[in-house]
Amino acid sequence: MHETLDSRQLKAFVSLAQTGSHTLSAKELCLTHSAVSHSIRNLEEQVACRLFHKLGKKVTLTEAGEALLFHAERALSEMRQARMTLAGLNKWGSRRLRLAVEAIFPPDFLTSVLLKFRREFPRSVIQVETCTPGQAASLLENRAVDLVLAAKPPAQENLEFLPLLSDRFHLVVNAGHPLAAKSKVSRAELAEQSCILLRGCGHERKALELFLLQRDIDLNIAAEVENLETVKSFVLQTQVLSLLPGWVIAPELKHHSFISLRFGKKPIEQSWGLVHHRDRSLNHAESMLWKFCGQQVGTLA
Repeated sequence: MHETLDSRQLKAFVSLAQTGSHTLSAKELCLTHSAVSHSIRNLEEQVACRLFHKLGKKVTLTEAGEALLFHAERALSEMRQARMTLAGLNKWGSRRLRLAVEAIFPPDFLTSVLLKFRREFPRSVIQVETCTPGQAASLLENRAVDLVLAAKPPAQENLEFLPLLSDRFHLVVNAGHPLAAKSKVSRAELAEQSCILLRGCGHERKALELFLLQRDIDLNIAAEVENLETVKSFVLQTQVLSLLPGWVIAPELKHHSFISLRFGKKPIEQSWGLVHHRDRSLNHAESMLWKFCGQQVGTLA
């Protein structure tokens, strides 16, 4: 009684209960008369109950049979629904994708990627949320998202990092800043300026502090903000400086609204990419999202 009931036997049972005839059930199931009889006999032995009364060539349900019919129909219905769900998932693009994105990725970057993804997978449901630096591990570990577009996290056995780009950080000011015209800036001059930073996680901040310490640079940090556009606006409109990766300020550098200051031979560098949990491989839709991100990176130069 504690064994799992065979779905083929349940199909034969439900069919026989509905038709009342072994012959009709055999025709309906594309089986022989004896195969239907054998299935019912095995099912009755397994549940230790008579399920049908015989009335000539017809059969009717016993009380036990009526009780089983209710559960058998539900079970078979759930199995059909499960197959339909899995069949839908196996069709490329007909699935959900949950993506978390660190704030350093500009809105136009993400918009371009999502538009390509939508055209390729029109039936896919994509959920996007902004995350703070350093959240990738917890979001993926708790199964809150499928992928995180982020700076390279510290090495962890359960996470895999798929790189998209690496770039150096620039110490930038606006074109009208007193330091903008200087060919090289001294440590003392840097220490006199107010600095606004894009807020990073613990390991990113430690890397920045180590970089500055090794070069004996003391920045006067006036603010740390999570929103990239806010940081850029402050640099453009006030006399503050900031330390930002070149790929997110490429248009400003190209049009000379931001000026990159020279302050050392070895700049700080960082990598960005897609992070996912190692316990599963990327599906087709997720692999295409990574591809679209790579294509968008190619337009940043």
